[in-house]
Amino acid sequence: MNKRIRTPILSSRKPIAAAAAMMLVISPAFAGGDKAGDGKSEMKSESRQMSQVAEDAWLDGKLESALLFNEHLNSFDIDTEVRHGTAYLKGAVESEIDRELAGEVAKSVAGIQEVENELSVDRKAAEAAADSDSYQEKSEWRQAVANATLTATVKSRLLINEHTSGLDINVDSSNGVVTLSGTVDSEEEAELAAQIADNVSDTRDVNNRLEVSETQQS
Repeated sequence: MNKRIRTPILSSRKPIAAAAAMMLVISPAFAGGDKAGDGKSEMKSESRQMSQVAEDAWLDGKLESALLFNEHLNSFDIDTEVRHGTAYLKGAVESEIDRELAGEVAKSVAGIQEVENELSVDRKAAEAAADSDSYQEKSEWRQAVANATLTATVKSRLLINEHTSGLDINVDSSNGVVTLSGTVDSEEEAELAAQIADNVSDTRDVNNRLEVSETQQS
């Protein structure tokens, strides 16, 4: 007697259940991918913000230096801030000319895109700031930097010139007065060194104390 072999029929529900199970497993992975993408976007945004803050701080430092070293402007009662490339000036100055000058100085700083000049003209406030201890300290510091800069400029020009013994000439600067000392080979060299120092734009006067070597004189 022949036996019939029955092949088991798979329920149509099993593939549907399997597919549903796979979707449940895959869905969190896709959701996690979205979250990872959002995290990267946030990190990029924070990185851009930090970069902007650093750039603004750098520009603010340049602006403060530019105002500080402007000899025609009393900048010690001027507060500066830079946000997103825009410079904000606050505080008091002695005159409308000083107010305009401060704004022009700010505009001249490379990297600053706009200037919001909120300075007020208040002679008493500006004079009070000039009498403060902070003003005296900054003034002394500014003068020290100016002296060092002038000394370095004169010294470098003496070293570059092939007719002056730059290494044998001492250079000192104070309030625009340059003092040269040391020993040179001839009177002509001493005069040339003095002329080189006098040609530097920030030099007000030259005190030439150079002496001619006795060996060369004999």
